[in-house]
Amino acid sequence: MTGFIQRRLLALPLLVVLSVIAQAADYMSPGLTPERLLEQQDTGKAPLVVDVRNPAEFGVAHIPGAINIPVDEIEARLDEFKHNNGVLIYCINGSRTRQAEAILLGADIPNVYHLEGTFSGWIRDKHPIEKGGVKKSGW
Repeated sequence: MTGFIQRRLLALPLLVVLSVIAQAADYMSPGLTPERLLEQQDTGKAPLVVDVRNPAEFGVAHIPGAINIPVDEIEARLDEFKHNNGVLIYCINGSRTRQAEAILLGADIPNVYHLEGTFSGWIRDKHPIEKGGVKKSGW
């Protein structure tokens, strides 16, 4: 019985790694790490950062400089995604990011990126956040 348990425990890290790889493979767009995004923001070469969560979630916390375009409004607001440095989209766990990604890529929006690690990872790693206020493009 001990050998069985040891084999199961040894297989656990492999399952975690495979899960992370599978999750990353679900995206159709290239990923941008939080560190790379922060570097690009510092140099003024960052993509347009779009939080695709709902306004209440955005108001609680978001990436500094991000605007809020909820995933269910993207199709009606495609013109707002045209940006010289591309567009980075994110949500809390990646599910709405994938939905937004499919819409944007289907509409031939160029240079679409997703946030590697999702916004949960951004918060976990203690990257800067802004709170409150709904920022919309065009204001």
